[in-house]
Amino acid sequence: MAAVVALAAAPAQAQDAEKARQLFQQGSKYYDLGQFDKAIEAWQQGYDQKPDPGFLYNIAQAYRQKQDPAKAIFFYKGYLRNSPKAHNRAEVEQKIAALQKQLDAGGTGTNPPPPNNTTGTNPPPTDPTGPTVVVQPPPPNFTEPPPTIVQAPPPVTPGVVSNGRFDLTAAGGPAFWSSGVNGKAKPSFVLKLGAGYYFGAPMSRFRFRAGGLFGYTFLGANEDGSNVNFVSLLLDPTLEIRLNSSGSMYLDLDLGLGIQILTGLNRNSRLLAPNEMLSVDGAQGMFETRVGAAFGYRLSRELALFSSLSSSNSNKKQHFFEDISRVEWLFGVAYRL
Repeated sequence: MAAVVALAAAPAQAQDAEKARQLFQQGSKYYDLGQFDKAIEAWQQGYDQKPDPGFLYNIAQAYRQKQDPAKAIFFYKGYLRNSPKAHNRAEVEQKIAALQKQLDAGGTGTNPPPPNNTTGTNPPPTDPTGPTVVVQPPPPNFTEPPPTIVQAPPPVTPGVVSNGRFDLTAAGGPAFWSSGVNGKAKPSFVLKLGAGYYFGAPMSRFRFRAGGLFGYTFLGANEDGSNVNFVSLLLDPTLEIRLNSSGSMYLDLDLGLGIQILTGLNRNSRLLAPNEMLSVDGAQGMFETRVGAAFGYRLSRELALFSSLSSSNSNKKQHFFEDISRVEWLFGVAYRL
């Protein structure tokens, strides 16, 4: 269920990026038509969807065309602050300097003072009893090339995956025995320790891990109630699947192959075939396979928490009762080196 929720987060982020792209295009259309207020509104909504510094630059360009130097300066500075390595930094700084001179010279924003009348000796007539006539500035000169609209590439969510190749894992939880015991078997505790090496780029969608796994559990399977100990030594190749853009959530699919060693087994154990006169000499080895899946969440680049569900099986060996199988539900921690 947690994996399904994680997979649903990726389409939501894609929808936000698509909405921002549509708003960028809409604002560009309004800008080309000289409808700067509508362009500003569209680009502000786009910035809400995806806080890309390019939107701030476009808004500043629109305010500059509206003859509003104060707001244009504000958004130009915001663009430089959020894009410190901008390729057009020198150009933007020149625009800021020119707009600042305009402000210092008396430009106030949307309604600058009317130009001086140099074509005659008398000022334009006004009606003293009527409303004040405000001389509007001439429309922007569209004969000059329009300012460059910067469409910065979509920002990449900072990854939370370490560049380290090695990891160490530790996990514990209950084991539920499904077969192998002549009679009922109570759940037991399992401890798992692992180590591995990763192949592939840290932010790849799929990565391969070559690792090993040590496991320990026990079961009160002897006739006198004493425990039989199970020690597992497995090769554990794993496929890691990144579930979101930052890599904070991931899914591991693994297949373990190795040996399972049983100690503490006596001749009257419920793991052995009934009605046989047997004696047990030392530890008993059995081939073991393990199939598992784990969902993990990274708290930081190095540290992650995970929960796994796996099934372990050893085929029936001579003189044993039947195949030995158990399901393990583990909770653990992983540390990347």
